[in-house]
Amino acid sequence: MSKNKTVSIVTPCYNAEKYLDTYFQSILSQTYRDLEVIVVNDGSIDNSESIIKSYKKQLNKYGIELKYFGYEDNKGQAFALNLGLKHVSGEYLTWLDIDDEMTEDCIDKKVSFLEENQDYDYCVCNAVSINKKKKESTVFKPRVLSDQKSITESIIFSDKGFYVCGAYMVRMTFFDKVVSNREIFTGRGGQNAQMLIPICWYGRGGYIDETLYKFYTHEDSHSHSINDPKKHIQQLSYLQEIVVHTLQNTNDDELIQYIPEVKKHYSRLRFGHSLDSKDGVEIKRCAKEMKELGILTLHDRYLVFRYTNPLSKAVLPV
Repeated sequence: MSKNKTVSIVTPCYNAEKYLDTYFQSILSQTYRDLEVIVVNDGSIDNSESIIKSYKKQLNKYGIELKYFGYEDNKGQAFALNLGLKHVSGEYLTWLDIDDEMTEDCIDKKVSFLEENQDYDYCVCNAVSINKKKKESTVFKPRVLSDQKSITESIIFSDKGFYVCGAYMVRMTFFDKVVSNREIFTGRGGQNAQMLIPICWYGRGGYIDETLYKFYTHEDSHSHSINDPKKHIQQLSYLQEIVVHTLQNTNDDELIQYIPEVKKHYSRLRFGHSLDSKDGVEIKRCAKEMKELGILTLHDRYLVFRYTNPLSKAVLPV
């Protein structure tokens, strides 16, 4: 296998001082060393900047280039990723969350796969979710890899969609064909759907059935937080906005046709979480939205009545 292909690792960073040592040690431990690391500081007000810069000499010692950029104000991960993408010079791209880790052979095995399978535009591996507080771990696998349409639909509708960003690696020659000017929609809900929809729709993906990426769930994580129903509702609104804008920006008629169903899908998901919140105002708001979309059923009306009518709540506690 050729060892002279550079892999660009792009990572947004926001107030991540306690994760940075683990992040950089994960990179330094890689058996594949033809790397450039692009970190974009997204308005951090902690010591992230000084910690990031302190690793430059150590990375250079191993032949790894560090490119550091930053915003004074917090603009969101998608803004940060867009800035980082502009400075990618490698043949391959992967984008990581700052509080995640790679196994030491993660990059090596992905590059090997793409070098040996030139007809694939990207590859994806398994990932393990780790909750240190609860001492729990769960392995996640891409469940839909049968065809490009199915893979993309799983992302669009967040239905078994595989959003673990560091599990993917993509050829930059292909990426530049499907993401114009290396610009994704700068929604506040993250950056993975904007990247993955065009990659999965237009590209051919290969699967590595090995767990090469670790992501952590913690209460204060910027990227993998544990949320209450109202936060889920907000996140679903952000995700819908991102998916709709991404579909529109493709100018692909077949993709744009998904938009009405996307709005209905995420509206119904929000309604479900509103019931979990037991907040009458939120439940009625979500039900009104479903009614306007023409998807509010008789059973939904019954649920609204049961969860919001004082007499019903007294007779049938929720």
